[in-house]
Amino acid sequence: MELLQLRYFLEVAESEHVTHSAQKLRVSQPSLTQAISRLERELGVQLFEPEGRGIRLTEAGRFYSKRIAKAVGEIDSATSELARFDEERSSIVRINVVSASNIVVDAVAEWRTQHPAAKFQIVSSETTSKIEPCDIEVRMQTGKTPEAKGARLFKERIMLAVPATNGDETEEPDAGFRDNPEKGERPRGEERDIAASDALANGRGEAISLAQVQNSGFIMLAGSRNISNLCLSQCAKLGFRPTIAFESDNPSVVRKMIGLGLGVGFWPEHSWGELGAGARLAPILEPGFVRTIEVARTRHGGSNEQADKFYSFLLQRFEARWNI
Repeated sequence: MELLQLRYFLEVAESEHVTHSAQKLRVSQPSLTQAISRLERELGVQLFEPEGRGIRLTEAGRFYSKRIAKAVGEIDSATSELARFDEERSSIVRINVVSASNIVVDAVAEWRTQHPAAKFQIVSSETTSKIEPCDIEVRMQTGKTPEAKGARLFKERIMLAVPATNGDETEEPDAGFRDNPEKGERPRGEERDIAASDALANGRGEAISLAQVQNSGFIMLAGSRNISNLCLSQCAKLGFRPTIAFESDNPSVVRKMIGLGLGVGFWPEHSWGELGAGARLAPILEPGFVRTIEVARTRHGGSNEQADKFYSFLLQRFEARWNI
């Protein structure tokens, strides 16, 4: 049984005249008659009976036409709604943001000022199988997932952010400086922190060894965040274990606290933007503190012209941040 057969049946049921229905449907009369006969054979009942030179519905035909009219109407309605749904869906740009969220959010805000009708759906999931297919994905490469075909890669150093101090206020220890707090001398841990902060405050941009901040309190992202996993894993390889003074699963909170100079933290050179006035950035002397951001236009969500346009715009914003 085919939908076309049912449409033919409903038309003939309404007109009760095969010739008129054939003309309206733009099919030959024999073809229409054959379609009705085939439907009757499949159903095992007679739907029409002769009446003079025409035909009329049988009792079974009247019952069937009422039920089928509702079903075909639902199909037609669903088809129209599906077209509207697909049109609306194709106007929404779906983005899975696992890394560099501030760049993406700023780009979305800027795009919407230029295109007020633009619609976005932003999620954050490292496991794409658990979310609806997205048009764009922004993530840190970890080796756990294959690189997306055609993705743009942005490599950056992970810097060390330390509280800024006024170089004029930093006192040099006396020649006889020793670890003796009772004589008013600074302990070695404090000396290292001052050395790190002083180098930055003087604008020399000198690399800092993790040993210089081993007694400092670190501000870290909590949970299984890729950036934290990378930094902690690299520290472990170097035999360094940061003392965590504060951690949060909210990247914005962590960036804010580090920027205010409330502790020491790892800070991606480009993707996290500028620090606040309370902290300074310096390269890490030890190797391995680097990551790669992958920005991909996926095709899991199907064709989406708006996503294509925004993807190009987003890449421009990444290039600007990386000074490419």
